[in-house]
Amino acid sequence: MLRTIAPYIGCWFLLVGTGGCGSTSKTSVLPSSPNISVSPTSAAVGSAEVTLTVTGSAFSNDPHNKSTVVFDVGSETVLSTTFISGSQLSAVVPANLMVNPVAADIFVQTGDPMGSGPFAKSDKVVFSVVTEPAALTISAVSPASALVGSPDLTITITGTGFQHNKTHFRTWVIFISDDFSQHNLATTVVSSTQLTAVIPAALMASPNSGNIEVQQGDPVSDGPLPKSNAIPFNVISQ
Repeated sequence: MLRTIAPYIGCWFLLVGTGGCGSTSKTSVLPSSPNISVSPTSAAVGSAEVTLTVTGSAFSNDPHNKSTVVFDVGSETVLSTTFISGSQLSAVVPANLMVNPVAADIFVQTGDPMGSGPFAKSDKVVFSVVTEPAALTISAVSPASALVGSPDLTITITGTGFQHNKTHFRTWVIFISDDFSQHNLATTVVSSTQLTAVIPAALMASPNSGNIEVQQGDPVSDGPLPKSNAIPFNVISQ
C-alpha cells in the first residue's frame, strides 16, 4: 500500500513547490553567450546622453523574459532599453556615466526583471569614454621648399591632433599643387605632434607654389574627413 501511494505523495510536493507535476520553470531563451555588436563604441568625456544600437539575436520583450542592455565598469548599470526586434535593441547611456574617461563593458542580459533567478548574458563589447583629441593643426613644415628637379624628399610636419594609424583610421599628408590637384603622400605617424611624409620627385619636376595639409579618418568613408590648416611648400628654380 505504501509503495502505491508514494508516487502520489511525491507528486503532491511537486505541485505545491513548482506549480505542477512535470512542469518546468520559465527560463531565458537567450543563448548563454551570443555575439552582439554595438554602435557607436565610443564617446567623448562630457558628452550628453548617447543612444546605442545593439545588434544580436534572440532578444525578448516578454515582461517575464526581458532583454536589457547593461553598462559595466565593475559596478553594473542597467540602461534604459528599447526593444526594436529580436535582433536589435537601443539603449541610452546617460551623461552621468561619461564624466570621466572609462572603458565599459556593454552586454545584454535576458530574464525576469522581478525574478530572483540568474539572467542569461551575451558576450561583452567595450564602450570607451575618451578625452576629446586635440585639434588637427600644422604649426611647421621642414623643409618648407625644394629645388626643381629634387629627388624624393622627406618632410617633417609638426602640429597637434595626429592620431596613430588603426584599421579604419589613418592620418596622412596631402600635397596640394598650384593647379589645385591633391596628392596623398606616403606618411609615417611619429607621435601625436609629429609626422613625416615623402614628396615624390615627380611633384618637384617644375616650379610649384603648393600647400601641405594633414587629413585623417577612414580612407574609404563617404563623408567629409577632418583637415588641418595649410602650410605653403614651394618648389623653386635654382
